Amino acid sequence: MKGKNEENNSKNSEDRGSEWFVKNGYKKPEDMIDYDSELDKPKAFFGIFTAYNQHNIAEGRPWDNWPDWELCLTSMDSDLHFKDPERDDSEKIAAREHWLTVSQFIYENKAISIDEYTISIAGRNGNTFSLDFCLEIECWGTPGTYADHKKSLEANAKKPKPWMWSRQLYPFEHQIGHSLGPWWTCPEYIPEYGGETTIHTPDSSFCVSGVGDTFPSTLLSALKLCIDDYKIWIIQYREAKSTAEYIQKIEREYPSGRPEDYYYL
Repeated sequence: MKGKNEENNSKNSEDRGSEWFVKNGYKKPEDMIDYDSELDKPKAFFGIFTAYNQHNIAEGRPWDNWPDWELCLTSMDSDLHFKDPERDDSEKIAAREHWLTVSQFIYENKAISIDEYTISIAGRNGNTFSLDFCLEIECWGTPGTYADHKKSLEANAKKPKPWMWSRQLYPFEHQIGHSLGPWWTCPEYIPEYGGETTIHTPDSSFCVSGVGDTFPSTLLSALKLCIDDYKIWIIQYREAKSTAEYIQKIEREYPSGRPEDYYYL
């Protein structure tokens, strides 16, 4: 016979509504969620998943419980808001699993902290990284930039739309800030490149696109790169070196300036 806990764990996530939590000694999810806050901000957004996975946290299990309805208050892709076993395809199912996975990873990882839209990451080798969480446009960007961009988007949304009106681009997309600052020197613990200083790197951030099929899975891979605090420097130094070599080549071949039709020569 199954024990009480095992029976509870075997229930489908659809059965874990507010009453289920109360009967099993947990808080109602709605008592943990601040509905008056900006739910697109990462602390509030990932907190929704935390509230619905209290039992998994207590038992050290993978998070598997999808929120009932609160995600419709966020900018998450509307196709993912509500589970529909009869209509959900494999892509939707995978995307939900990825959101649950990255939410659990952020909750459990002490190297990660959140302030407003910014997620900060402490690398295991002493460097720090940070990025702005941009749920509405499904990307991350240079820390401290998304709040103003979001205000601009909201202001433009109220204006009359001309034909073929295009959405305002986010110029800081996929940028991650780092503690080494501009013109950074590759950390000494990186073989081959350690101690070498970059050129043509005037910013304190670099582009990290992440690897994955969905926004949450690419976000997870980027967070892991930052925590690893090793491979990210190899990737970025090689990119910086390649950029420098390209610029030097252009300066040698076209000392008076690169022609406009360079790519067609």
